[in-house]
Parts: sequence; structure tokens; C-alpha cells
Amino acid sequence: MKRLILLILICLPIAASAQTDHMAPLIKKYSTFKDCSTVVLSKEMLNSMYADTGINSMQAISVEDPSLLNILKNDIEKFIDGYALLMSVNSDGTNVEIYRVEQYYKSEKTGKRESFDDYIIIAISSTEGVVIRLTGDNIKLEDATSLISI
Repeated sequence: MKRLILLILICLPIAASAQTDHMAPLIKKYSTFKDCSTVVLSKEMLNSMYADTGINSMQAISVEDPSLLNILKNDIEKFIDGYALLMSVNSDGTNVEIYRVEQYYKSEKTGKRESFDDYIIIAISSTEGVVIRLTGDNIKLEDATSLISI
């Protein structure tokens, strides 16, 4: 968990691109709190760091203020509505859950219905919490978990 937080803090100054999606309000909300960090990485940045993962974007929220953890949990419960739980692990007081949903959109290029993978990874202990959203094409679960060092 500490390596993940370190990754987020290192990438924070580099990540300046915004996403227009339903997690953007949460990123904006938690970026205003003390002891919270947010990061948004674009496809270009991810490709330069991790080639051939299929991941197009990464958004993360790290909360190190225990008094905000219940707020984070409530916000995330609303966010993951419609996602399927793939994995849940409780180890040493940290609960890690991975959710997935396949999102659909109409391609501007072809006019056809296209899809992409959307993963939500949540790790919450009694003192800190991290939420990561990964989107992309044909993301393999092992690529997603190796990227965030679970």
C-alpha cells in the first residue's frame, strides 16, 4: 500500500490532464482535502511507463485522514453501482476489492458500438484508503494488479 501511495505522489506533479467522466467530481472533491492526493494519468503517460497493458487511463484517490474514510466509502459505494465484484481480500486489516464493468459507447470514427474495460480497485484500512480506476481495451487483470503493485 505504501508503494502505491508513493507512486501516486511521484506521478502527481506529472499528471495534469482531466477526464470527463463520472469519477472526475470525486477527483475534484478529494483534491481539495488535506491529507488526500489525487492523480490522473493519460494513455500517453501510461504507455511511456508501461507498454502494452491496454490501459488508457488511470485515476486515483489516496486518503490518509482516517476521519475521511467513511465519506470515501460512501462516495465509492455510489460510484461502483453496476460494477461486478471480481475479488475481495482482507489481509492485515486492509480490505482490497476489485470491480469491473464493460462500458459501451458509439465510435465517432466507425459509428459502431464499441466497448472498453473499466476496473475499480479499492484498498481501505482503518487509517488510509486508496481508490484506483483503470480504463482501457482488453485489460488483463494481472496487468492491472501489477501496475498498482497489489
